[in-house]
Amino acid sequence: ASHRNEDGSCTAMVFAPLLTLAVAYATAPNAGSLAISRSALTTRAAPCMIGNLGDSMKKAQEMMKNISPEKIKKAQEMSLKMQDLQKELAATEIECKSTDGKITVIYTGQSVPLSIKVEQDAMSASAEDLSESLTNALKQAFVNSRKHADGRMMELYDEAGLGDLLRMQQQQQQ
Repeated sequence: ASHRNEDGSCTAMVFAPLLTLAVAYATAPNAGSLAISRSALTTRAAPCMIGNLGDSMKKAQEMMKNISPEKIKKAQEMSLKMQDLQKELAATEIECKSTDGKITVIYTGQSVPLSIKVEQDAMSASAEDLSESLTNALKQAFVNSRKHADGRMMELYDEAGLGDLLRMQQQQQQ
């Protein structure tokens, strides 16, 4: 495809898959061996001007110089650990009881409510008291679930040497 500029000149355009291929080839440690996923070649994205392709490739090469194979491997390991943690949190049940112990709320480690159990004798309370007790148990279960997930996430980040980054991000959010 091509694009006509305001001055009437033509600039050829290349879709993102070709740019992906070119950047990957240019930045491959061993240009003789290159693997590109099929999805990368079939993904359609905003077009890129060929005139800027050389600059983009140079920038990509410069960025890749700063990323060692060890860092790439570490990032891949971290990604797998994050996936495992998400599975773990989905399977974790966090239980919270109301202050009188008559209502039990269970959330997953991902803060998804699983169940609410109300004891029969809790039904003798007024609707207002029962609602307040249930609301408080739900809120506390959510907070406990978030604290658990945050704690597990912090362990993972500490293991990777990135705990300070996560703490700084959490402080900025508060």
